[in-house]
Amino acid sequence: MAVLTLVDLPSAQRIGREYGLNIVAVKGILAGSVNTNYECTLDGGGRVFLRVYEEQGEEGATREIKLLTHLGSRGVPTVQPLLRSGDVEVATLSTHEGKAAAIFPWVEGEVLCQQRVTEAVMVQVGRALAQIHVAGADFVGATHSRFNADHLRGRLEKLRLQGYGKSGGMGPTRRGEIGADVERLWEKLAAYVERENARGGEAPNALVHGDVFRDNVLWNNGQMAAVLDFESASLGSVTFDLSVTMLAWCYNNELERPLARALLRGYVSARPLTDVDRERLFDDAIFAALRFSVTRITDYELRPKGTGIYKNYRRFLGRLRTIETLGEKGLPAFLGI
Repeated sequence: MAVLTLVDLPSAQRIGREYGLNIVAVKGILAGSVNTNYECTLDGGGRVFLRVYEEQGEEGATREIKLLTHLGSRGVPTVQPLLRSGDVEVATLSTHEGKAAAIFPWVEGEVLCQQRVTEAVMVQVGRALAQIHVAGADFVGATHSRFNADHLRGRLEKLRLQGYGKSGGMGPTRRGEIGADVERLWEKLAAYVERENARGGEAPNALVHGDVFRDNVLWNNGQMAAVLDFESASLGSVTFDLSVTMLAWCYNNELERPLARALLRGYVSARPLTDVDRERLFDDAIFAALRFSVTRITDYELRPKGTGIYKNYRRFLGRLRTIETLGEKGLPAFLGI
């Protein structure tokens, strides 16, 4: 979430009228990196949430709207999109400057800081993640994530072309720490791809969220209010999703065993792990750390300062080292599975 496209009050009012709303004020929400979001105040009080989809076209945004409706109908704690005037069952989109836009109810809640993450919190997070996987099993229309190994390799290659790391993979490493990390990530990604190719078999095809970080979950009085931002929802591996969530919530200066085990307890209470899940766990945890190490270099480290919040990719390199140190057998033992 971020403010990447200007939505002035007249534009917000025009969109609001499509939903039968009278918007009297707008305020940008400066957070995240993908979509533009505004808090909109309504005539007579109340607020709604306006989103402009920056990367997804109409097809992708429509798919996300339908997914939220699908999950909500099955009890997953999500924010349901508002219906435009004339819509009957499934919400449809508005537009702004040629981009898809939608309005959602404003959900009261807070984002927890790391110090407030407890085992009780993690049990709820794990259960909600499993509910997404179970409820998404019959969702029609999901596609595989664009954040696959080829996509990450392309980002690293682009960084090389920008002068970080080795030119074409050859010669000296350029641009100091970031350049060295680009090459390190390139090598680790190649090793991951080699292991995946050796594994063979069908590609995982569960519906996964892909981005259950602390800032994508709202809480009220210790109870989960909503899981937000299904921008990255796609077909993939449930243990990748589980690993992303574990690394996002259960790592402070190190991976905290009680929190990670509580996450697993909550998860298996709604969806037991399969033999395939256990077999994939280590490599999916490696890929989760690689994915966010790479994208945080390109999305945060190198973008102009002051255009949004900053997320340090080095934190995910630390997570990667932790998973590697635990090893293929040590990680399941650490988690108690």
